[in-house]
Amino acid sequence: MADDLHETWDEIARHWDDWGPPLRPSGEDLRIMRLALKQWRPETTTQTVRVFLCGVTPEIVLMDWPFPIDLVGMDHVESMVRVVWPGDVAGVRRARVGNWMKSGLPARSRDVVMGDGGFAFLDPVVQRALTGSMRELLTPGGLFLYRHYAQLEPRETLEQVLSAARAGRIGSFHVFKWRVAMALQPDSHTGVRLHDIWQVCADAALDPTRLPQPGWSARAVDTIRFYRDRDARLYFPTLDEFREILSEDFDRIHVEFGQYELAERCPIPSARPRS
Repeated sequence: MADDLHETWDEIARHWDDWGPPLRPSGEDLRIMRLALKQWRPETTTQTVRVFLCGVTPEIVLMDWPFPIDLVGMDHVESMVRVVWPGDVAGVRRARVGNWMKSGLPARSRDVVMGDGGFAFLDPVVQRALTGSMRELLTPGGLFLYRHYAQLEPRETLEQVLSAARAGRIGSFHVFKWRVAMALQPDSHTGVRLHDIWQVCADAALDPTRLPQPGWSARAVDTIRFYRDRDARLYFPTLDEFREILSEDFDRIHVEFGQYELAERCPIPSARPRS
């Protein structure tokens, strides 16, 4: 992981409570994930479902699982495991620091692979390699379940985003930040530099005290500072582009959407590994 991206995630870990949906899964996302898991359950005979979680997202770890689990959560950054992970529970869950593509887990040893937005920090070439690694990790008939950040088609303009923010039509700073990022991205292979997102947000000079939405708290707005002077990039493939990436290693691809603000850009695909 690039040093500046590692430093960004260190900052995120130390200020985790300042982040909110859509940068963290909402209750609606969790209900969609739980339903997908429940519908998949009859396809396996294992009593305790072995789960690999890309990241340590506490909302997923602590959700109301519809079956017993043996979950391994893995993050690249030690501070995410140390600060954000809700704690190991013997026989139920444990966390590791490591590389998702070199997890150290045996092939075909996990029944479910899940994630929440983490692919956005990898360019599409690496995303493609990662989906291949996840297929190798899954048992035949296993389930891939992931919340994806998808670019719009056609892409929203930056002026549209800024106009909506100034008019009070964006409910939270986190939604605003993600809309800025996607508006700046020329294509999914180029991505968008973190510092450029910071620059637009700083230049916008929006005064959160003049906005009626509670999602524009000073603490939420202050999270943009973690992007300043960072050359790391975010990558937002469209849903069609991400389907194409998935389809090389998975089939039976099904997509669900929530109804919250920006949910149309946070699809939740589920899929089965190809034979």
